[in-house]
Amino acid sequence: MTKGIATITQKETRRFNWLLLTIFLLTAVIQAGAFYVVAGVMLNMPLRQWLPILAIATGILLLIVGIIYSLVAQSNERLNNSLRLFFKEETQHLQETNKRAYRLQQMASTLRATLSFERVVEAALDVCSLELEEMGTSRQSLVGAVFLYHGTELYPVATRGFIGTDDKKSIPGNAGVVGEALTNAEPTVTQDPRRDPELKSFATFQSCVTAVCIPLRAGFQIFGAMVIGSGKPVEFNRNHFELFNAVADQAVIALQNAQLYQQLTAEKQRLIEADEEARKELARDLHDGPTQSIAAIAMRINFIRSLVTKDPRQSLQELEKVEEIAKRTAKEIRGMLFTLRPLVLETQGLAAAIESVMGRIRETDGLNMRLVGGQYGDLLSESAQSVVFSIVEEALGNARKYSDAKVVEVRMWKEDDLFVARIQDDGIGFDTEDVNRDYSSRGSLGMVNMRERAERIEGSLRVESTPGKGTMVMLVVPLRKHGRHAQNGR
Repeated sequence: MTKGIATITQKETRRFNWLLLTIFLLTAVIQAGAFYVVAGVMLNMPLRQWLPILAIATGILLLIVGIIYSLVAQSNERLNNSLRLFFKEETQHLQETNKRAYRLQQMASTLRATLSFERVVEAALDVCSLELEEMGTSRQSLVGAVFLYHGTELYPVATRGFIGTDDKKSIPGNAGVVGEALTNAEPTVTQDPRRDPELKSFATFQSCVTAVCIPLRAGFQIFGAMVIGSGKPVEFNRNHFELFNAVADQAVIALQNAQLYQQLTAEKQRLIEADEEARKELARDLHDGPTQSIAAIAMRINFIRSLVTKDPRQSLQELEKVEEIAKRTAKEIRGMLFTLRPLVLETQGLAAAIESVMGRIRETDGLNMRLVGGQYGDLLSESAQSVVFSIVEEALGNARKYSDAKVVEVRMWKEDDLFVARIQDDGIGFDTEDVNRDYSSRGSLGMVNMRERAERIEGSLRVESTPGKGTMVMLVVPLRKHGRHAQNGR
């Protein structure tokens, strides 16, 4: 492209030179004709008198043309040099832009092809490192890391050239170049990373003289930062910052997708585990309840068969016992079926379903239970009622099994734009910190399940208990998102 522009410029310059020569020749002819007419014809001067004057005038004209030609030639040379330099810089800029676009395209292709959290941050780090290499920085002098938040600290999840235990360290991200970049939400450069309040804790950055921090953000949400250091001084311009921002934007989008995929995978695994736990619990209940009862019925029937002829009266008494066991077994099976699919919840609502659970517990355990404010359950959407029912049923089951309570109360009410349910007993209570700390070894998922179910409807669950003073479970659900009117509005 530059050669083509130079060729066109030289062609136009030659054309201008020929035009200048033509003008000179034409001016010389006109000048000679004017001398002849004025001096030779009108003034009737001899040729030898006006010819020297003509020669001097022609020489002066030639000198003027020579000066003009020299100035034009110099101007053309400067113009050619300026154009060559301009187009060289523009060509270089276009080449760099094409390289950046190609890298971004490659990065986008990589990000589209993966849902791996690690490959996302590795690809972002690769593109920015290559840009510094294009600026003359050797690969050996480059170091870098992608830091992501875990709690309130930034931890390196992908590194380049880190030494020792640097990849195990964390920073708060509120001071130095990292703090400034995260506060201003734009790439920030430091020319002395060795004295940076946070980077100086990494031995890797002690050999760097320049470091750039690129924030990873989406809107007002900050995911972390990418820091790249160089062992040689580097001057960044607007184009570099634009590339860094483009890389960060793509990385954050891919990062969000990767995190969402991981969350979905974890949720899928959690559901599988919860389903497996429910199957095991159902199998235990069947084994400990109806299976044992049916075995007892079979044994008694066999015993009755031997008594029918020997002692008919006793056989009738045994038949009554078998009938009682059969009724109790049928009740247990109905209770299990209700737990698996509470049809009363679908047909009559939350209050009726809770009353059914309480009725079964009263019959089997004689526990005094009451429901207050059941009408407030109708404020919830059907899906929210199902979740709330599962939580209340779990809490009632825990109270029946562990509390040794005499009275259990379920109270529901509306407070501002919130639905509130409280399950309270007067039982023996427990140490909540001890239970939470030892939950993995207890093998019970009761409280964990309740909290996870509450999170599904964006609710909050609080459990308060003191040994000897009973237990209180409080569930709060936002009606704005999970109320019946909100569901109808959607």
